[in-house]
Amino acid sequence: FVLAPVVLHEEGHLTDYNSWKSRGWCRFERLARALTPATDTSVFVIKDDTTLWLTTGLQWITESVGCGSFTVESDRGVLAGRVADMFQKKVRQLSASGSWDEYRRWMGASVSLCRGFPSDLTDMLPIKNSCQVDEFLAAHHFSCATDTPHGTSTLHVAAGLGNVGVIEAL
Repeated sequence: FVLAPVVLHEEGHLTDYNSWKSRGWCRFERLARALTPATDTSVFVIKDDTTLWLTTGLQWITESVGCGSFTVESDRGVLAGRVADMFQKKVRQLSASGSWDEYRRWMGASVSLCRGFPSDLTDMLPIKNSCQVDEFLAAHHFSCATDTPHGTSTLHVAAGLGNVGVIEAL
């Protein structure tokens, strides 16, 4: 649940769901929900005693934790390691269960996780961004370049990772 009523902050500005989702720590909470093993990662947002809605929680793709606002700037670096740890755990769980389609979607979205964080975060993630197509296919568990299980193609994953070499080779 997200409790985000419209409230006048002590500093004189209004806070609401938009201010909640602009904060780095709140974005981290939302991402943590998305990275859980649960199949339903939607979130209820409560605005007031009569307004409640359900959100998919997918905003983490366009509103990364690292691009959120932080009162204490050093928290951004603290959360970089936490995001990397949670992501690694998620892809290990997907790999162990053989959930390759979901694994590929998460790998393709991994670059979104890195936005706004120190550049060394990508070194902490299990991103396989080889320019060799055969290595890329093996790393992402595709049987061939035209493999598109459940609609997730090699091109989708390569584009998500920004892998221009593989995109050009495909």
